[in-house]
Amino acid sequence: MNRIGMLVVITFFLVLSGFQPNDRKESKLQKEKEMFELLESGRFRFIASSARSSLGNFNNLGATYELIFDSLKLKAYLPYFGRAYSVPFGGSDGVKFELSAEKIDKAWNEKKKIYTFSTEVADKQDSYSIYLNTGLSGYADLRITFRNRQQISYYGIIDKIK
Repeated sequence: MNRIGMLVVITFFLVLSGFQPNDRKESKLQKEKEMFELLESGRFRFIASSARSSLGNFNNLGATYELIFDSLKLKAYLPYFGRAYSVPFGGSDGVKFELSAEKIDKAWNEKKKIYTFSTEVADKQDSYSIYLNTGLSGYADLRITFRNRQQISYYGIIDKIK
């Protein structure tokens, strides 16, 4: 009787542990599919968690800083750490703009499974060349090159627009 009970318990645990890897794989594939559809739609937001200036400074960000891609509309609220060659009177509030792009180039690298977005926008004070690389895991890096400031990079995640 004791052997039969042990055999039932062992079989039960083997059956349960056998299904877990498939559930994880299916869950991961489902998340990747959702991320692919989100990126393909062109309507998402990049939430920055850290920034690295071209001076070498690395800063973890505590507040919610983001860049929203909404079709051809871009809305940025990001901090800036670096050297500015020309700033408006009174200083600068970081990287803040709400502009429309003429075109956003989107490329999917099947081999690396990475999406690349690039565009250029400008306002009266500066021009911004924006490059975003993201994988299906949702992690991304954003690089912004300016006309009047040094380049800066941000690292964070991709999420739905709220």
